[in-house]
Amino acid sequence: MTQIIAAAAPGLGLVRTSRLKLPLAIIIAASIFVTSGCTLFDNTREYSSERFIMDTIVSIKVFSEDKDRAEGAIRSAFEEFNRLAVLSDRFPEKGTPAFDKSDVCKINDNAGIRPVKVDDDVFTMIELSKKYNEISEGAFDITIGPLADLWGFGGDNQEVPSDAKIRALLPLVGSDKVEIDPQEKTVYLKKEDMLIDLGAVAKGYAAEKAAEVLADKGISRAVVNAGGNICALGGKTDSKPWVIGIQDPLDASSLVGTVEVKDEAAVTSGDYQRFFEVEGVKYHHILDPSTGKPARASIGVTVINQSSAVADILSTALFVAGPEKGLKLAEELGNTDVLYITKDKTITMSPGMEAKVSLSSGNAFKFGRDK
Repeated sequence: MTQIIAAAAPGLGLVRTSRLKLPLAIIIAASIFVTSGCTLFDNTREYSSERFIMDTIVSIKVFSEDKDRAEGAIRSAFEEFNRLAVLSDRFPEKGTPAFDKSDVCKINDNAGIRPVKVDDDVFTMIELSKKYNEISEGAFDITIGPLADLWGFGGDNQEVPSDAKIRALLPLVGSDKVEIDPQEKTVYLKKEDMLIDLGAVAKGYAAEKAAEVLADKGISRAVVNAGGNICALGGKTDSKPWVIGIQDPLDASSLVGTVEVKDEAAVTSGDYQRFFEVEGVKYHHILDPSTGKPARASIGVTVINQSSAVADILSTALFVAGPEKGLKLAEELGNTDVLYITKDKTITMSPGMEAKVSLSSGNAFKFGRDK
């Protein structure tokens, strides 16, 4: 998880996020605007709001000299975020209004039957996902849905499935079986029982679109934090970047270090974010599409990219690919910085990340390459 640990004013402290569903009273309270008593400059103030969307706390903080502009921009940004959340949700029950509003539900419901016309943004997410499925040689795949359901991720009943059950579902996995028509904006799953899941792209994409809304409303400095997916608009000041904390995957109360971002996104994927344990073994939700089992090459991966959607995708793809392949892929892509943490407490990072990261003193991590 990436966290904002320092920002443009003392009113921006450590932002903690949770995947737990919150009581309605808390959700309502979290949606109320909070105006900080701190200022950046003479008339610039911090305005912030939080809402529970996509099973996580989404926080938007902006800095503006105009209270009405700031609050209006935040409202519009949340409207856009929520619109994308509704369209990309695959979990509503059939026959409910939420199901009817979800393009992903319609796509999955018509697997092996017919193409489904979708919203432009849903099409873009799927098109982008197919692109990075090819680039990552299958490490990222939105058709992982049947396997995620088999393990119980996304629900309350999690269990370790048998190898036979996993093998039976593997033929349903593969983005080559997702047919898209750019002219008609349709999506078709070629096999019955296929399921796409946009969970590894939707938050990053929605954060990016929310930041675009803020910019369109005249906001030049802001941070959208979608459950640890950080999308930064501008910097802490015109000359200073935002400072983002990277959680220690082995100790939730500690940070590995910090990275600096400006007009960039920082996204972390880790084996500590959603998991269950059986007989002392941790089983996390980031599945390797080739095996149908949790990827084990890493325990935490942080990616920085100018695109929040791409950073979200790559945090999963590079987690699955592992340090050796992932660092090479990041170098080939360009404009992508990555930091890996492995179970033996080894930190490996790209040269671009080395220039941005400050590691916490006194931690027990070692380096996989010279800094």
